[in-house]
Amino acid sequence: MFNNLVNRHDVYRVGRKLRRGQLDRLVSKVRIRGTERVVAHWSAVDPSLQEWWAIPAVVRRWNTFASGDPEIGFPEYVADRWLAGRSGLRALSLGCGTGGNEVIWARLGVFEHITGIDISPDRIAYATGRAKELGLDDVLGFRTADVRELLQAGEKYDIVLGLQSLHHFDRLDRTMDRIAGLLNPGGLLIVDEFVGPTKFQWTSGQLRAVDRLLAGLPPERRRLADGRIKRRAVRPSLLSMRLDDPSEAVDAARLLPAIRNRYRVLEERPYGGTVLHVAFSGIAQNFRDGGEEEARLIERCFAAEDAVLPSLGHDFVFMVCEPKPA
Repeated sequence: MFNNLVNRHDVYRVGRKLRRGQLDRLVSKVRIRGTERVVAHWSAVDPSLQEWWAIPAVVRRWNTFASGDPEIGFPEYVADRWLAGRSGLRALSLGCGTGGNEVIWARLGVFEHITGIDISPDRIAYATGRAKELGLDDVLGFRTADVRELLQAGEKYDIVLGLQSLHHFDRLDRTMDRIAGLLNPGGLLIVDEFVGPTKFQWTSGQLRAVDRLLAGLPPERRRLADGRIKRRAVRPSLLSMRLDDPSEAVDAARLLPAIRNRYRVLEERPYGGTVLHVAFSGIAQNFRDGGEEEARLIERCFAAEDAVLPSLGHDFVFMVCEPKPA
């Protein structure tokens, strides 16, 4: 409807909120605009267990794509392959959120300091407290800021980390140039990112593949948090994307070309997500018991994605890049 500006799922969604007496929450979303809406959306600090990253088997699959070993993740691989022998490294992590990824990188022992920045004060406060609680506050520091402020201050880093944050940026050519301006000579941009369809406008091929996968799963594994059964994939309307978080995947389809245009890619390791990210969304909490039946179902899901990756491509990628000469 109207090039998916709105669709029937918006009607169902509004109806459910009205039945639950959540009209005030819906109205508040409409009232908040621009950056304030993004900050409000990302003010929550509790990790979601309903998305694919909450499934241990999925994380091991990522690790296998990254390093060839299900027990060795992308950070460990990068530290050994690209950062070994370099001392005094100072890193900047863009859009650090609650700092969970930064904790993993800090524990590698290869950084003198990592600075995480985010636009959400609530998340920065949480990340700061967590670093102190873990005894990592000498290596990790967090503050509310954006890239433009750092450039104006003339700050420079050896490493810039884009960990599921770059797909929230628009004006990507300018953004990639700004990030390059933050790097010291010999510096690296390290990427772990969503590079799939802009604003989650899933392709028809993706939707068909996800629906086939869901149809083969038991109903209890497809149960959403509100008790409904997930029967098919949904392409979110552009209006709902704007109301939820206008920065989400705002120009994601152009992210990979923008990186390649400004940087020399030293290593690129795509890791799927074209089917699994969409299929497990909202139901990942049903794949965490570690049982034998679950293991068989997850392997079936992995095989379903593997079968279509050659034709549909990957929606997520690990990369190590260096700026091209300006």
